[in-house]
Amino acid sequence: MESRKQIFNLKFLIFNQFKKINFKKLFVSLWLLFLPTQLGLHFWPEWSQVMGLRVDYLAPTLYFGDILWIFLLIFNFKFLIFNQFKIFNFKFLIIFLFVIINIFVAGNKWEAGYKWMRIIQWIVTFKLILDNKKLFKEMLLKVLPVWIIGEGLLGLAQVVNGGSLNGIFYWLGERRFSYISLGVAQISYLGQGLIRAYGTFSHPNSFAGFILISLIVYMRYQNYELKITNYELKKRIFYWSVVFCGLLGLFLSGSRTVWGILIILLITNYELRITNWKKTLGTILIFGGLVVLIFSLISNNYRIVDFVGGWDSEGMVKRGGLMVASLKMIKDHLLFGVGAGNFLVRLPEYQQNSGVFWLQPVHNIIILMTVEYGLVGFLMMMKFSIFNFQFSIKKKNNLIVLGIILITGMVDHYWLTLPQNWWLMCVVLSLI
Repeated sequence: MESRKQIFNLKFLIFNQFKKINFKKLFVSLWLLFLPTQLGLHFWPEWSQVMGLRVDYLAPTLYFGDILWIFLLIFNFKFLIFNQFKIFNFKFLIIFLFVIINIFVAGNKWEAGYKWMRIIQWIVTFKLILDNKKLFKEMLLKVLPVWIIGEGLLGLAQVVNGGSLNGIFYWLGERRFSYISLGVAQISYLGQGLIRAYGTFSHPNSFAGFILISLIVYMRYQNYELKITNYELKKRIFYWSVVFCGLLGLFLSGSRTVWGILIILLITNYELRITNWKKTLGTILIFGGLVVLIFSLISNNYRIVDFVGGWDSEGMVKRGGLMVASLKMIKDHLLFGVGAGNFLVRLPEYQQNSGVFWLQPVHNIIILMTVEYGLVGFLMMMKFSIFNFQFSIKKKNNLIVLGIILITGMVDHYWLTLPQNWWLMCVVLSLI
């Protein structure tokens, strides 16, 4: 009898402790924490292939983040209940009709359907964060240092190691690669070949874009805290350690677009005043050091076209070929596009006589959206942007974040095609 009573008391104690757990807060934290990772199970149906080749951009994938996202919705059941009836209106019917048409015109309807599922997931998450802004902002500020320090140090270790570290980092999404791996991104420093930092991303440019936005958001909020509070020394040291790891990661990424943006931000920083000689001197030293390091990466006979187009000498030619193919697709499918996610599906037929074949999305998010969703889809996207961000752009820091996404999106595609950047964009845009 006594043992039964003890078991009952133990169960009651566990139940009470279980009730105290804030699962909503827990899964918001976990989902944000694992945002930079890309652990996932790829499926390879026949429609995920192009010319017999598996294309990871097309493969339906169940990410670990998707599982956390499901729990995120479960513990936000009030959001689901109160919003399920609000979407069924005339605007919803127009959008639904467009989605049906876009899938219907797609050459690969399975891929288009899968892509639209991801878009709906993005929109639901955007609305969820809007309705829980305070909680998401609180948790984001806690995980940002983990992102920046972890990715920055991992990138450094990869460069020093000459390849991926594997082990636990593989399970966080790190790709397996070495300096001699086919297609691995490389850079030359003082005549010595090095790999560029990947972190847990599929490409250094994607890594750099993610870290830059994360660093800007972190510095924006922490600078505000530093100004209104008397931060103790150890907190200031921690702040500058995070900033250093972020800058280190950006430098090791070898992303020239991000380097250029970083230099412009340093030059135009509103704190750069002659009257504050300490800040002025510090900024000049940082800027000068970056310039010296960047130019030391480029030999005297390095061509401007190589610097602009890619570390490989054919970068401009490849990107130009994608742009030409994109414009042809827009011309042939002006109103409704080639279908969501169908750019790579249709690419071979538009590159067959060009002499260049590169199975990559066009490196411009505006062009890519117009190709896949047509003029109608592009105008709908513009209306969504104006409606949601017309007041945000009046604040300087918000304008900087939006500007960085737009500028990097003009020369790359990762904000639309790679999961970490896709979700970071959702989080940041919903919080500004």
